[in-house]
Amino acid sequence: MELYDLFYKWVPVYIKLPVLFILIFGILVCNGIFLGNTNDIFSDLGVYTEPYTQAYNAMYIGMGIGLIAHVRLKMRFSNKQLLMTGLLCMLLMNVICATTSNTLLTIAACLVLGFTKIWALVEVYVIWLMVWSKKFDTSRLYPFVYFTALGGLYLMTWFNTQLTYRYNWRYSYIAVIILLLVCILLAIIFVENHPLKRKVPLYQFDYIGIILLASSMMLLDYAIVNGKVEDWWASNKIVAAFWGSVFTFLLFMRRELTIKHPFFDFALFKRGKFRSGLLYFIFLGIVLPGTLQSTFTAGILHYESIRNVELNLYLIPGILAGCMLCFFWYYNGFDPEILIFGGFLCFVVYHIIMYNSFANDFNINDFWLPLTIKGFGTALLYVAIGLHTTRGLPIAGAMGAAGAMIVVRSFLGSGIFAALYGYFVYDERVKHFDYLAGQLDAGNHIVAMGGAATSYRALQQQATLAAAKQLSGWIIIAGIIIMAIVLTKYIFIKLKNKADAQVIG
Repeated sequence: MELYDLFYKWVPVYIKLPVLFILIFGILVCNGIFLGNTNDIFSDLGVYTEPYTQAYNAMYIGMGIGLIAHVRLKMRFSNKQLLMTGLLCMLLMNVICATTSNTLLTIAACLVLGFTKIWALVEVYVIWLMVWSKKFDTSRLYPFVYFTALGGLYLMTWFNTQLTYRYNWRYSYIAVIILLLVCILLAIIFVENHPLKRKVPLYQFDYIGIILLASSMMLLDYAIVNGKVEDWWASNKIVAAFWGSVFTFLLFMRRELTIKHPFFDFALFKRGKFRSGLLYFIFLGIVLPGTLQSTFTAGILHYESIRNVELNLYLIPGILAGCMLCFFWYYNGFDPEILIFGGFLCFVVYHIIMYNSFANDFNINDFWLPLTIKGFGTALLYVAIGLHTTRGLPIAGAMGAAGAMIVVRSFLGSGIFAALYGYFVYDERVKHFDYLAGQLDAGNHIVAMGGAATSYRALQQQATLAAAKQLSGWIIIAGIIIMAIVLTKYIFIKLKNKADAQVIG
């Protein structure tokens, strides 16, 4: 794999760094779907919200698959070709998302956007890695990248929601398109094209493997997102999508284990750190989803979508503090397992605070402490688990591991649990409502239609509170179990290393 500087030699450093920051910020935050304004989109178009959740997941599926495939593309196309093609495809896909009313087209556009976003992202990522570490030490770069990705995404979502609230949801895409046009213009002016000395042809590229993996993930995406709407296993579509996902994934595994040039190297699973890293991201998916918070703010406090997005700004100081801690932690060579334990501890504390805060008098300013803690824990886990999963691998192996990591972290983990939590809250709310309604003495409490309406709203609110607290309690228990697993693993490794050292001594 040939690596070159991204810029012309005449470009001074004081221009390079701002251009690099604008490029990585634009590439990371310009998604096809922003969850803050999806309510306005599906309300305006008269469709269900589920296709937009599918599209959001599809983008991360595309990013994961694109990162695995990028190793071969990097050996065929030059840096400027990949950067420009990635930015142009992102621009085109955002234009499609902004103008179409066809939800299937939106989902397909987000899948393509995620796949092609990687082409541009890797080129900028490599140069930032050179800036932060001459020895290509990713522990120096990860905190910066994740602060830019997480903090920038929350900030961009808030900005787009403001545009949607004041004008129309299509204006938010205009802002995204303008940012991408600026990135394209900067790339045209400052980025030099370095032709490859040796191009590797793509005729042995595993196109069928990519199609099988993408099909499997997209079928699973459909099944988990639409389960609540179509009543899970009572729906033939959900059953067919689930088993279709299993079947296509088995075909993908069989193909990758038998062909000469596989798309994904399953030998990665022989590495203990890779396996445990993916497991940690599954654990993160248990505690990360904001289903409870959105249920609380929308169903009980009755916040508008713009207020819900504003709450996420409280995450940014925590993310900044967490990324700074990670930088100095790895710089001083401290044990990364402690960061992972600390990250899960932050999520348990966050859920305990929220559990005790489920009440009608909770003020918007009261969210700052739990959300800052959540942001801090998110930064710790994203950085620490990401480095745990990919460190020590060659470039090709690191890209494959990072691609699998994105799919597990952003889809198989949080995406699946978010869908399950949404269904659990809905189902338990109905049960609690039936129970509370059965306890209500209609003759004493309902004296008029106004009284009936008031009682109904009060019952709905109490049922939502009960369901949210019940789920929150289960998540706290799961978080404590996860912390025990991480701590046990850490102690076991320490004792094993100590015993090995005594044997060698």
